[in-house]
Amino acid sequence: MIQKNYSYEWGFNFLTKKMLERKITPVNRKVVKVNFLIILALFLSSLTFPNTVSAERPFLLSEKAIPVEKGNYRLETGLLFNRFSSDTRDANLAIDIRYGLIQNLELDIQVPYLFREEDGEHENQIGDVLLRAKVRFIKGREANPLSISGQLILKLPTAARDRFFGTSGEPDLGFVAIASKEFTPVTAHINFAYIFIGNPSFGDEPDQIRYALGLELQTIEEPLVLVGEISGSTEIGNSASKGTLILLGGINYKVDQNMSVDSSVGFGLTHDSPDYLVNLGFTYLFQ
Repeated sequence: MIQKNYSYEWGFNFLTKKMLERKITPVNRKVVKVNFLIILALFLSSLTFPNTVSAERPFLLSEKAIPVEKGNYRLETGLLFNRFSSDTRDANLAIDIRYGLIQNLELDIQVPYLFREEDGEHENQIGDVLLRAKVRFIKGREANPLSISGQLILKLPTAARDRFFGTSGEPDLGFVAIASKEFTPVTAHINFAYIFIGNPSFGDEPDQIRYALGLELQTIEEPLVLVGEISGSTEIGNSASKGTLILLGGINYKVDQNMSVDSSVGFGLTHDSPDYLVNLGFTYLFQ
């Protein structure tokens, strides 16, 4: 028989009540922070199959054209759970640290941990580490709030070669074009990427094109933002190419000036996409 953990429920209800209050005093704000971190840690530890996010929160694939300000850090943690019709479940728990090295230049490292269940077999291991650098070429102004950036992605084969997880044991290199523009109260982020896939010894892997449109809608309640995204990928130079297309929707809640939490659900629109996914995240900005 499954036993309820009433301490989890009490903590969640307390946090929800505080977050929904219009006015939170500095003392109560600190209490909310502490309780949120405790609940988040308990929640993550209680899941059987976590998963990570490879884009800028709160999205699944979209990056924003605005880099982290010079001298600032942004910590992003993501938990992504995928379910496929083949009764396969996989998950990815990632830690992502972004740093504003100079004005308009952001450096980023992401370390994922992978979980997978297929045909009754369970395995987990560290995933391929991503190194990224984002450069903003055009900064949006009040008269024309359009920002344009480029991003370089290098995948390090830290996961080695593993058919079960689909890791090749070879490095990949990618280039991403990013545009962000405000259409108050909506902000749109458009991404287009070309990924050069390293070829493992067991066969040639085709390169990939990835694309995404992410939308953020500012609600009347200032801390709450509605998010939506459509993202996909397709293989290049392969007659039997595979492709994914995912529709995502969710919310992003700004706890305070430096901390936010997000959650979303997505549905696959092609045979190679997951049937559904759940995406949870936490972001903290500091110096």
